[in-house]
Amino acid sequence: MSDQSGAGLTEALIDFCADTGWDQVPAEAREYSKLLIMDTLGVALPGRLAPGCPAVAGLAARWGGEPLSSLLFAGRKISPPLAALANGTMMHALDFDDTLDASALHCMVSVLPAALAVAEAEGPIDGRRFITAIAAGVEVICRLSLAISTPLSWIRTATCGSFGAATTAAKLLDLDKDGLANALGVVYAMTSGNAQGLVEGRLVKRMQPAFAARAGVEAAYLAQAGITGSREFLEGPYGFYNLYEKGLYDPAPVVEGLGSRFMINELSLKPYPCCRMTHSAIDAALDLRPGLEGRAEEIATIAVSASSMVAEMVGKPLVIGDNPQVDAQFSIPYTVSAAILRGDVFLGDFEVEAINDPAVLELAAKVKVTADPLVPAKDLMCAAMVVELADGGRLESLVEVPLGNPAKPMDLERCKEKFAKCLAYSGLGLSAAQSEALMEFIASLDQAADAGAMAAMLEA
Repeated sequence: MSDQSGAGLTEALIDFCADTGWDQVPAEAREYSKLLIMDTLGVALPGRLAPGCPAVAGLAARWGGEPLSSLLFAGRKISPPLAALANGTMMHALDFDDTLDASALHCMVSVLPAALAVAEAEGPIDGRRFITAIAAGVEVICRLSLAISTPLSWIRTATCGSFGAATTAAKLLDLDKDGLANALGVVYAMTSGNAQGLVEGRLVKRMQPAFAARAGVEAAYLAQAGITGSREFLEGPYGFYNLYEKGLYDPAPVVEGLGSRFMINELSLKPYPCCRMTHSAIDAALDLRPGLEGRAEEIATIAVSASSMVAEMVGKPLVIGDNPQVDAQFSIPYTVSAAILRGDVFLGDFEVEAINDPAVLELAAKVKVTADPLVPAKDLMCAAMVVELADGGRLESLVEVPLGNPAKPMDLERCKEKFAKCLAYSGLGLSAAQSEALMEFIASLDQAADAGAMAAMLEA
């Protein structure tokens, strides 16, 4: 447990959030924020039809409320918390959104739906305020997560995400320092998100960042209305770190470089629509594929070694349950086999027919994932692969940084290509001109008078 007083981290984060304006956000962080916004809206396009999303959107539309914020792709507006819930679910459903690799969590799927909901409800809010609020929310999520070194139990995307969403919403509501503190204290009362749905492959897993987005919006509005929240929500005796993380945390990364090193620059973009913990193994499989084309029947075993967290969460033998898409998204055996046999891993690989392809299932049964004791327990960057052939041949690959990480980034053109592929796959009748207009709007978002206009631009 930290020796630091309960007010230490809390005050540092609240001071940072209150003091951060456009001029404090570095140019690199501003530009990367735009790329992340484009990426997150792009993955929501096909996400709207993913299992569970039409049901959530339908309920949100039915419950409605005051029509202030867009239910994306539906041509109607609903209450801000419900919009954040439904839109956040779409953005995360396909597991194609950004990650902080150091903490194995997602950020934009909590802060962006909260930001869009509040920006529309309170608009017009200019692009500079919007980007600043996004950057501040991401900073809170990342820094809270970096204090935690234990493997997943809680889904930190959701637990840390609620604080980030509340920060973003509070910034857009222009709450003062006291209001920010109350918003974060209130959202702590709503913070939730555990890994049980992940290990069981249940659809609720994809809703957890959306729960955080909704809670963040509600908390900020409650704080604006005068509701007070707990003040020692991080390090109090029943605060986040002591209650949720059993006191096992290091406060140093939370405040180290706070205000000078912006964590949004460290988010990774995803080249494959599945759990980030599978990506290094996919990269390894694609690296070895040229030597395996046409030789799948000759493969005897595929051995993958990674961290204990990766082995536990996505390394088990593939079992197809009630939600095949989730089962496949969180399976190294499946994703590695798809990569070797098909040469890529994209959205079509997570359709039920593709998942049940006998050739893929046969190869997946040959994939064995083990924990490497020399790799840090929470690491998701490193994966080693050894393919043994029936004739005694052996192919090996070691991936230390997966594609999309800032150390191996996806450039703007590749991100635009991903957006275009997502749009084509979505079946949404958005024209090329509309798509280009949205790209241009996001590229010049810092000049926009009304950032919330993005939502309407996604209507076919």
